[in-house]
Amino acid sequence: MQKELHCLSPREFQVANHITKGMTNRAIGDTLFISERTVKFHAANIYKKLNLKNRAGLISGYVSEMQRIEKLKLSIH
Repeated sequence: MQKELHCLSPREFQVANHITKGMTNRAIGDTLFISERTVKFHAANIYKKLNLKNRAGLISGYVSEMQRIEKLKLSIH
């Protein structure tokens, strides 16, 4: 997933980050000063670019990537 994240625009990356925190589309829109419809547009682009079906897939991939990073950190020390 790490390499795939490079294909996201800066705004899509922001939206993806908020999605992985469990925020609603409305809350993301309020935080980023964009409409809920724009959040949905960005989310759809994120899912398409990362070949995901929904936000659950994004969150699952994010958690897996964070676990992989933690394992790498532990193996270095």
